[in-house]
Amino acid sequence: MISQAQVQRTLLPWLGPSLLSALEPLSGDIAGRLNGFSIHRNADTLADDLDSLLFRAVRGVTDGSMLAQLPDGTFVRVQVEDFSVMADELMLLPFQEFRHDGEHLQFLRDYSLRHASLSALRVLYTAFGAQQSPQELDAIVSVVKSCYPAFRWREWLR
Repeated sequence: MISQAQVQRTLLPWLGPSLLSALEPLSGDIAGRLNGFSIHRNADTLADDLDSLLFRAVRGVTDGSMLAQLPDGTFVRVQVEDFSVMADELMLLPFQEFRHDGEHLQFLRDYSLRHASLSALRVLYTAFGAQQSPQELDAIVSVVKSCYPAFRWREWLR
């Protein structure tokens, strides 16, 4: 079960503690949506819905300034493209709870291609690695390193 605290930890590097505090009710809503995730029901829309939901909420709370104070005290303007990254990072939470079976493996493969999802690639590599060939794992490494900034993968990729 995905908790509100997990959602907040995921969003903290992007939104900072002050903005997260103002968005606390939203964190509970997001946790509920993630807990309701099903590969058969809302797989193609949840990330898009989270992207829009986060954008509207941050825009509303900041009165359109989109300024967030990060944990280190610096201020940044949250960019429109950051919301899709945050949504993908949130999708990691249900992906990590997947059963390690063929159906979920195939879902992650398909999803990672349709949505350019680093979270799906991460779970394919870290949780489903034993179910894939060395060539498939090498392909994941190559895609991740060439398409995503290192700060998003250096902790979990060889």
